[in-house]
Amino acid sequence: MKDEKNMENFQEAETELEAEIEENAETEETASNPKKKKKRKKILLLILLLFVLLLIPVIIFIDHKLSLIDYDPGLDYTLNTDQSFVDDEKVDFGEIDDVTGSSYQEILKNWALNSEAPKMSNKNVINVLLIGSDASAKESGRADVMENGNTDVMMLVSINTKDKTVKLVSFMRDSYTYLTGFDRFAKLNAACANGGPAYLVDTIENDYKIEIDGYVMVDFDSFVQCIDIVGGVTVDVPAGVGKSLNIPYGENVLLDGEQALNFCRVRKLYADGDISRTANQRKVVNSLISSCKTASISQINDVLDTILANVRTSFGKKDILSYATSALANNWANFTITQRTMPTADTRYGYSGSAWIWVVDYPLAAQKLQTELYGQTNIKLPENRTTAITVMGGYVTEDKGN
Repeated sequence: MKDEKNMENFQEAETELEAEIEENAETEETASNPKKKKKRKKILLLILLLFVLLLIPVIIFIDHKLSLIDYDPGLDYTLNTDQSFVDDEKVDFGEIDDVTGSSYQEILKNWALNSEAPKMSNKNVINVLLIGSDASAKESGRADVMENGNTDVMMLVSINTKDKTVKLVSFMRDSYTYLTGFDRFAKLNAACANGGPAYLVDTIENDYKIEIDGYVMVDFDSFVQCIDIVGGVTVDVPAGVGKSLNIPYGENVLLDGEQALNFCRVRKLYADGDISRTANQRKVVNSLISSCKTASISQINDVLDTILANVRTSFGKKDILSYATSALANNWANFTITQRTMPTADTRYGYSGSAWIWVVDYPLAAQKLQTELYGQTNIKLPENRTTAITVMGGYVTEDKGN
């Protein structure tokens, strides 16, 4: 038995040696034979040509989709300081000024213009501001008028490619802020309608001392259509809210586009108003992301046609292709998603004067958001400092993670 085994091993070794000699001989023959060498090059060129031909339809498809987008870096917007603020922003905040004196305004303005706390950024973190506009979307070319509507959705989508996380951060529309250029104070919701989407980006950057890579602005009708295309979204709806809105309620109920939009926009049915509304918005967006993961190619194509044709963004084709490539290569779809509201419970104070506003302790809020996004902060706060909240006579509540 042992001799037979040795004989088998010898024969295998002999066969391998013969194959190696034959392969080396073929290589040497090809190298010394110009005709065979030329033939080999032709085959390689043919393979390369076939590969390129296969890519052409893909390139044309991608270019067609990207050509649907309304690219607007927002660098050419102008501020009309005589323009009236929209809806409930048309109020006189003199009442607040009378109560607080000049110190409250000075705190907000000085912080917004403060260059001692530079805006943070990180090569591993991509910050995109998602803006939802309620401008009329019944006619073609509606992307041209989106900035004239109310931006009830202002959500930062922060993608950390190193930690493999996606953070959804909602900014409250009633946050009282300083608007540079206008040199006046109003709710954050007024920034886009009066200065454009890029101006809203600048305002949030000034308040929270972070760098935002760009914005994506879409109207609510496109949002509704996309939800319907993927078959709806699944969320928890409180019974009282569901009954009042005449939509399904309970745990993990399926909502169509219109129902989901109503759920995203409602705030007067909640005791905490915009806090629950922004939470609902994040729930729907999170569910929409999950629905897209299991959508068919046809559904994804329809979603792209709907969104891209009615979106305004500061990102160019190269940016989008780069992000798309990275998303596919690094499987962004499976990143862990977390949620947050800004300002947090311990950095805001509700004030009801001539209009309801959130008085915000921006230095502390910015410190918290920087830490949330980057794991560190460049903001150092002195002890026993005077805040916008203390000036208003408010108090700091416990942060419950809103």
